[in-house]
Amino acid sequence: MSNPTEPSPSPPLPRWWTSALFAFGMMGVSLFFRLPLLEESLWVDELHTAWVVADSPQEIPERAAMGNQSPLYFLGVWAWLQTSGMHEWSLRLPSLLAGVLAVGLVTVITHRWTKDGWIALGIGLIAAMDKDWIFFATEARTYALVQAVAIAQVIVAWQACQHDRVAAWLGLISLSLINFYLHYSTLLFTGGVGLAMLISAANRPVRKHLLLAGIVLLLGIGVSVPHLLSIFERRANWAQFISATSSNEWTRWGTVFAFLIPASIALLIAWLRQTAIPQLQKRRFFFLTLVVLLPLATAWLTTATGVAALFFGRYLFSVEACVLLLLASIVAMLPGKWVARGVLALAVLLSFFGRFHSPWQGMRGENWPQVVQAASDRINSLDLPPEIVIAAGLIETDILLTDEAEDQPWDEFARLPLESIYRLPAQATERFGLTYTNAGQPTPRYQAESADQATVILIVRGRDSKADQVARRLQAAFPERDYRIETPQPQTYGVQWRVLTPQASSP
Repeated sequence: MSNPTEPSPSPPLPRWWTSALFAFGMMGVSLFFRLPLLEESLWVDELHTAWVVADSPQEIPERAAMGNQSPLYFLGVWAWLQTSGMHEWSLRLPSLLAGVLAVGLVTVITHRWTKDGWIALGIGLIAAMDKDWIFFATEARTYALVQAVAIAQVIVAWQACQHDRVAAWLGLISLSLINFYLHYSTLLFTGGVGLAMLISAANRPVRKHLLLAGIVLLLGIGVSVPHLLSIFERRANWAQFISATSSNEWTRWGTVFAFLIPASIALLIAWLRQTAIPQLQKRRFFFLTLVVLLPLATAWLTTATGVAALFFGRYLFSVEACVLLLLASIVAMLPGKWVARGVLALAVLLSFFGRFHSPWQGMRGENWPQVVQAASDRINSLDLPPEIVIAAGLIETDILLTDEAEDQPWDEFARLPLESIYRLPAQATERFGLTYTNAGQPTPRYQAESADQATVILIVRGRDSKADQVARRLQAAFPERDYRIETPQPQTYGVQWRVLTPQASSP
């Protein structure tokens, strides 16, 4: 009679071509959920990307730094746009490819770990239809690339821990540096991976090689320390929209971890029944648990204490991607294929009800093309070119009220939604950006250069109440002009525009 406390012999690994077949199938499903969103209007973060890459590559490092970004991603997008031209779909295509690849990666990894095609397809389906995975795969930003690299980074880190091979360590260093220069916030994730490796390391040589890898990594990021310090000095800016008690973030993580519940309950029952589980699978589960929880806990703690506001979905998207790897590691430990498939089916259902997004519903509430077209028609109908004033809601634009505004093209930064893919007629040459705080308060440049008798076309990122508030604040700043505020049509939910016409003064 067999001993139930001893693990059964592991079945052979599936062939790579079989794993690849499942991966390509789920990548195709993921495209179905993503392609309809490629032509959606860019929103303001994506318009920063469009502005950064709109001109020569020499301008990319400065423009990227103004948005607290590294230039690596933007240089790649710029090179691609030289072939494709600037369109919504072309700006988003690099993210789409990376996001679809990420779905394929988790599918392949799950198939290799569980040796079960149905489970691989189930986890691939969760990734394919998850609203965050869809959003970032259809956004002209770096996060989908970060996600794909992070998945590979974790797998290579696990291989380095287990086999201590030079190729794995070199791969880990390379992937960590790539991710850092894709987005600086991945330093938090990489630190969590390193700490998880340190805790999980099987012997002293692994710890020694981990130390050497860490030193090389620190040298590789050393060149960016001045920029990182400048971002840290401005941390109060981005802390305005990040909170340790954010209901959005707690809802996000609640729904993400929800699909771990059925598998975790089944694993607990297996443990109580003293079901045999191979040591390798236990170590992998422990390692991935640390990879997920350490960065998440650190981000919450630094946010709660005011050290740095990092408890934000975008900064933790690498962690979110690894939750599916953690699910795969749990399912791989469950006894019996039907138990594993059953809990995975429940996970798919939980994901569907908590995380699904229909591909026929827009994900971004800003319709810049419609407002820009309407404003352009109005400009062309005027006898004299108007002044263009925009309140884009960019937190960095408060610098316009300081002396530092002259050091870099901050006014152009404040106008970036109108300076790249969506453009107003060329005759409207007088353009001014407004600050984030007290939007509508005239900047020093606007006070110095604005003409008393010029019509003002005001474009505001926000709802109608926000646009009315900005217009009234601008009107109050120049009582002598006696502006009449008009709300022309059409208007959109996330982008509004107003026309301020000065009234002729009495003779």
